[in-house]
Amino acid sequence: MGRFKWLFLLCMFIALGFVSFSYLRRSPADVDSASRWASSIYDNLPRYKVRGFKGVLDTIDRQDPTRIQEETKRTSENDSNAKTSTPSKELVKDNAQPQTVNITQSGKSTSSDGKQTVLDPNNNKTDTNDSLIVDTEKNRTEATRKPTESGTPPPPTVPPAKRDPKWFLSDDTYTKSKCPSALRKNPEKVPEGLKLIPDIPVLMWDEHVNPEEYARLSQFKMNYGWQGLPYADIKNCLRHLNTSVHRYMFPGWTPDHAGCIRCAVVGNGGILRGSGKGKEIDGHDFVWRVNSAITEGYEDDVGTRTSFYFHDINTMKNSQAATRKFGYKHPPQDKDTIYTTISSGIRDYVYFDAAISWKPVESGRDKSKAPPSQYGERPANTKFRMLHPDFMRYLKYNWLDSPRRRGKLANIYRPTTGGSMLLTALHTCDVTDVYGFITEDHRQYNDHYYEKDWHKVVFYANHDFQMEIEIWDKLDKAGLMNLYRGNKTAAARKRRK
Repeated sequence: MGRFKWLFLLCMFIALGFVSFSYLRRSPADVDSASRWASSIYDNLPRYKVRGFKGVLDTIDRQDPTRIQEETKRTSENDSNAKTSTPSKELVKDNAQPQTVNITQSGKSTSSDGKQTVLDPNNNKTDTNDSLIVDTEKNRTEATRKPTESGTPPPPTVPPAKRDPKWFLSDDTYTKSKCPSALRKNPEKVPEGLKLIPDIPVLMWDEHVNPEEYARLSQFKMNYGWQGLPYADIKNCLRHLNTSVHRYMFPGWTPDHAGCIRCAVVGNGGILRGSGKGKEIDGHDFVWRVNSAITEGYEDDVGTRTSFYFHDINTMKNSQAATRKFGYKHPPQDKDTIYTTISSGIRDYVYFDAAISWKPVESGRDKSKAPPSQYGERPANTKFRMLHPDFMRYLKYNWLDSPRRRGKLANIYRPTTGGSMLLTALHTCDVTDVYGFITEDHRQYNDHYYEKDWHKVVFYANHDFQMEIEIWDKLDKAGLMNLYRGNKTAAARKRRK
């Protein structure tokens, strides 16, 4: 038995020697195939996806210490050569027809007639026929190649709570203002607990919809991304936002303006009743309103102009239903009014497409036999703006980061529509004067300025009003905005009897 044992061990020794000899004869490329495979994936991930893949590289680094230095050098070179770019694309004509677009596993996008409809996002922007050129769209590192070009598997899922700038697109449009009072010129004034990203994008337009961006934003839900939203519906809506005006909030101004853009941001709080602020509000360059923006009969207190009506379809419809008894039938339809939406779900994309195309809403809760009339008859596409989901996600996590987004209320919490409007104005205007927003002494005022009977302010569970009270107070004291706190007169204040 002992002889068989030694014979077995001898055979094992010979076999191991043969395997080792064969392994050593292989080329370094064959020996390091797993390392190179992981490296190819790593190199082709945009910066916001690298961390999720880091575990694989850590394993390789432990086997080859020189790997760390090589990766650090390569990443540094990529960052220094990185540039922001947008896909080349012809402007869509006003009478363009919707397209049915299919996203295949390979990442390509094809129209119903089988032709390729989305161009390579690595191409540089070529549309220079407009005076306003905004350099945006891609991430803060080199553009990611299409899966069909790189042959890499899908990247890991991105956790939705990341706040670092590398998780958002970059757009320096609103950093170009020469007004010294603009928020982005004064990052040192931002109160503790709030985080400013100066080149955060604000608006979204036609060039933002492509397979790569669809894959990225599909990882975020609600008004923070495109999770669960059909690609074709998004594309059919954004095709209308195809001119230079859709890339900058303010018509008649350029991003590098020398003067200061003065904005009045008007909420519907009862603090405005008897305020006499109407003329002052109308004296601004732009006036922002939200929800039930009733002005008729209240001109002395709230003014008459509406430059931006801020909403999503749900808040607009709910406002109409709730205040019809006060004479509110639809949003302001002034010739200068621009309709700005949060795009909180597929409902907004379908509704905007129908309104601009002047056709009935074909599906969903708003299905109709006639075109939407809330924005007037046959509204021009230049009267519409859409906030970028990255901007809304940035506001939620960097400015309105309520504890309610964790725990029992995590699935329903969202910043108020008015709060989102105020912060949008703060990030785009140079001077922001705020009227009709909730203050610490809100119990001394009626809920809304247009209500004659007493109705106290109601704190709903899906919002964090107390947090917004504190933030508005901090921003006002920091000198980043001017908050109207009431004139403390008997006419303005309506105490509960």
